[in-house]
Amino acid sequence: MLKADMHCHVKGDPHDNIPYTAEQLIDHAAQYNYTILAITCHDKVIFSDELKGYAASRNIVLIPGAEKTLQGKHVLLYNLTQHELDETKNFDDLRQLKRKNQNLLVIAPHPFFVIGSCLGHLLEKNIDVFDAIEYGHYHTYGFNLNKKAVRIAQKYNKPLVGLSDCHRLFQFGTTYSLIDAQPEEVIDAIKSGKVRYVSTPLPPLLFIRITCWIIVALSGYILKMLIGHRFSHKL
Repeated sequence: MLKADMHCHVKGDPHDNIPYTAEQLIDHAAQYNYTILAITCHDKVIFSDELKGYAASRNIVLIPGAEKTLQGKHVLLYNLTQHELDETKNFDDLRQLKRKNQNLLVIAPHPFFVIGSCLGHLLEKNIDVFDAIEYGHYHTYGFNLNKKAVRIAQKYNKPLVGLSDCHRLFQFGTTYSLIDAQPEEVIDAIKSGKVRYVSTPLPPLLFIRITCWIIVALSGYILKMLIGHRFSHKL
């Protein structure tokens, strides 16, 4: 079984201030015996032969990916180029890309969390384009926003994958996937359901720490949006 996390952000993300580099993330993952990793920055593919080689030197297979904003909602895409990412503007474009790129993997991240960029009802409306659904790390005893995602996955026979959505290294390792495959078969294995998630309720102190970080991050994002709106209104 391959230990995997395929939802991680690093420095250079266009939308988030991430304090660690791709290499630092890879080093951190190697310490915890991960063998599959994907960097999924917002609307940007951070991947190169050099970075792939760096991961390989630490016994990690690095898969290219990104967290794409489609119609205002986030979607995880893997095995694509920056050009393909930029050309995908909506869900119909994504359907066309899937027909052209048979190696493309599409995962629904945190679909029913409480922020506006989560898919919500658009997950079921576009369920045909999704290969799997994320089971996120942000849950604790008596509180779990993944429950509806689990029901939708069961309803449409979609695999659940454990992903950390790591923006800070203290989030990494809280949730991950175990994939029953050889490294070169990971994408097909996920599509066929040969994957299971590992995710236990966050300890109270860690849950509070992550909650505080989320509040600060969202506050900063909202403030940036308001300042941008006011500035553009003055122009």
